[in-house]
Amino acid sequence: MKLVTQNSVGAQSILVADDSEEVRFIISRVLASEGFDVKSTADGEEAWEELRRKRYDLLVTDHEMPRLSGLNLIERVRQAGMDLPVILASGSFTGDSTRDHPQLNIAAMIPKPFNLCEFTKIVGHVLGISVESTAVARGVYANSPAPRTPAHATKTSALHNHVLIADDDAVVRGSLAAVLQSEGYEVDEAGNGIEAVTQAIKHKPDLVLLDLNMPHADGWTAFSELDRITPLLPVIVITARPNQYQEAVRVGVDAFMEKPLNIPILVKAVKRLTNEAEHYHVNRITKRTFVTQLLDSNEASSRS
Repeated sequence: MKLVTQNSVGAQSILVADDSEEVRFIISRVLASEGFDVKSTADGEEAWEELRRKRYDLLVTDHEMPRLSGLNLIERVRQAGMDLPVILASGSFTGDSTRDHPQLNIAAMIPKPFNLCEFTKIVGHVLGISVESTAVARGVYANSPAPRTPAHATKTSALHNHVLIADDDAVVRGSLAAVLQSEGYEVDEAGNGIEAVTQAIKHKPDLVLLDLNMPHADGWTAFSELDRITPLLPVIVITARPNQYQEAVRVGVDAFMEKPLNIPILVKAVKRLTNEAEHYHVNRITKRTFVTQLLDSNEASSRS
């Protein structure tokens, strides 16, 4: 346990409100690792109902959410006489913006994407406690390069632990990088299709997470080039573009997942694909019976 509190009367409870499943997963995981009791909600209205149901020691909320924005949520909280501290974590507001709403008594503003180490320190400061961050020990940083040799990496992951994340959304890249780094992976990032191919040639990753909607060459263009240059490189397509699975099957992608991402299922697929024997990757090219694995909320089926 890394959490050091000024009193020892149970774990402090934190409510996280964010419409991004990836961000909710990351924040909740980091806070839980510090010993906090964490509950997450997908929008402002859901968070408001939860606050009415149970007392929390801290609210961490995004601003741009469906049904009820972060600022409107905080306004309801204050009008109801709730005095819990609030941290606003948003990509659309600045520190100066929060000063325009002094009546909301916002304890801290964190712009997205943010460094998870700094985030846990801010949480500790707002709650009046000292946090020796597990994120520091694990090298989990949403905006920093992955440590080259994670201290907790296993012998297997040390051999096949290099992942390239290609996505034009910096928040998605940072969130996925933080999760994979906490699992012992080294991570490179690319913000467009050309950069993805260049990074793959230069750094020779063990797997690529590939978005489709990217500038300078979309995901399908990048995959075609990767398949030509490094045909045995496992690729998982992750996309918000609808109706793309059949194309993934046609071109022979290893696995496919639609956004919003199911992080635990995605991580499980990454672990499997980075540790498979080479002949499984050969099957993708040589076997007519190979079918791209569809990753969803159901348990992933075994690879044939």
